[in-house]
Amino acid sequence: MSHKAVSEAQYSLFDETVPLRQVEHVSELPKTAQALADAIGIDATIDLVKMFGGDEIKIPEVVDGTSRMWAVLVESIGREAAAKLVGHFGGVSVYVAKCEAVLRVHRNREIIRSYDAGEPFDAIRRRYKLSRSHLFRLLKKTV
Repeated sequence: MSHKAVSEAQYSLFDETVPLRQVEHVSELPKTAQALADAIGIDATIDLVKMFGGDEIKIPEVVDGTSRMWAVLVESIGREAAAKLVGHFGGVSVYVAKCEAVLRVHRNREIIRSYDAGEPFDAIRRRYKLSRSHLFRLLKKTV
């Protein structure tokens, strides 16, 4: 395994948006995130969520411009995706959703799979940092 692959794998342990990359259907995302994904792709959209989730950002009007936002976009999502973003939303303010609901649904699915696979209740609770009562409620909903 290369050094880059190791660092990316280690980084993903702390990246709460990793499950978004595994969304089977983009339709699970909020409408604003769907529009971004249609314009720049799911990976670049998720990178925007990581950087700006919950914020409204003003998209530059010019590709390769000198604005600070252009530089931030290129650094965050890459030049190609930034150019697509400018081409589609240039000069407009765009809200970048946090996508918390999709992340929560994915987390809950993983919790249920773990429990159904026989993982101990308290191990699941500690891994996901949930109270006993919250985990009971979550598991009860699925019955």
